[in-house]
Amino acid sequence: MSGALVYATDTQPEGIPDEVYCTECVHLPCETQFALTKPDGSFDLAVPAGSKYVVVQKGQFMRVTEVQLAAGANPLPVEVTSLPDHRDAANGLYIPNIALGLGSYDRLEDALGKLGLADTLIDPGAYSETLVEGTQQFDMWDNGGDGLYTTVGSVGELVLDYAKLSKYHVLFMPCSSDPYLSEFLSDLGKENLRKWVAAGGKFYVSDWSNEYLSAAFDQYQTFYQDMDFGGPDLYSPYDSLGTVLDPDLLAWLEALPAALKDINPLNGGFGHPVISALPQIETVDNWSGVAATPPVLVDDGMGGQIDVGHKTWIEGPGDGYNAPSIPPNPLTITGHYGCGKIMFTTYHMAEASDSYIGLTPQELVLLYLILEIGVCQEAFEPPPPPR
Repeated sequence: MSGALVYATDTQPEGIPDEVYCTECVHLPCETQFALTKPDGSFDLAVPAGSKYVVVQKGQFMRVTEVQLAAGANPLPVEVTSLPDHRDAANGLYIPNIALGLGSYDRLEDALGKLGLADTLIDPGAYSETLVEGTQQFDMWDNGGDGLYTTVGSVGELVLDYAKLSKYHVLFMPCSSDPYLSEFLSDLGKENLRKWVAAGGKFYVSDWSNEYLSAAFDQYQTFYQDMDFGGPDLYSPYDSLGTVLDPDLLAWLEALPAALKDINPLNGGFGHPVISALPQIETVDNWSGVAATPPVLVDDGMGGQIDVGHKTWIEGPGDGYNAPSIPPNPLTITGHYGCGKIMFTTYHMAEASDSYIGLTPQELVLLYLILEIGVCQEAFEPPPPPR
């Protein structure tokens, strides 16, 4: 991963809190040696010899390892430099507490497994890679998942109970048929969701779940309406050859090894987009269209104002009917709310409903953003809810 913080310290640092918290930026002591990893994940760090705690962190992913450093070069093994795949505070391993709204259309649970947060079962004959239930390092809450896996409750129950919601750092709401939308649209649901994000929560939403985002944060974006049926859920999906706008995301995608850029050799040799023409990247199964991302202005604490509205990471043409093809539309966006963040993709977080071996380009983008928008930020006062 690029942009991960690596530093060495004489004393063991505090870990990641086990509930939602404000990840405000803090400065390391002047004498602390640190580096940020390059787009290919590499780094060099000059550290005095002796016993040190080496810390590797990005967002709520953090590994703390005590090492003995000798004079001269000290190549660090992967067990020291990799971000962890499970939480074990006693051994210096931290990952975010994640809640996944399990839907029936967007197999994000498989994608999270491929990212390292669960074991996966690979069937090379069927070209499939699926979650092994019980190994996941995240909680699944029902959001119309049709009993695919065992869940701990419904997302409606979760959003109405702040004590439960506050135990999580991240809430994923991939595409669904919106069975619990009324709970999110209730006064209590909107209040809890805003309170949680303002406290540092990260709220990720994709395509047909756009109503869950609009419930509490509708001043951040407007959606195109389906020309035939009305509403923001488009009934004719489209693929979009998008353009990566963020230079750091682009540099990371360029630095990926060839095996990650093209999963087709693992899937019969064809059928999935590949990363071969950056800054262009194909996004598959767009079921929504973002019409506008207006400025959202808040006080900056110094007598001025700052726009905490959406940043566009990837933009691309719509289908030319429900969403215009010119000018290009936002496909991947993130915004600030208090000490937390919201994220939306017009496309499935995973490429499609069916499984496949490996990670598609849009899942690699998701991996980058899961880590990137978990990093520290200024805790501006959130904007007031729209009237």
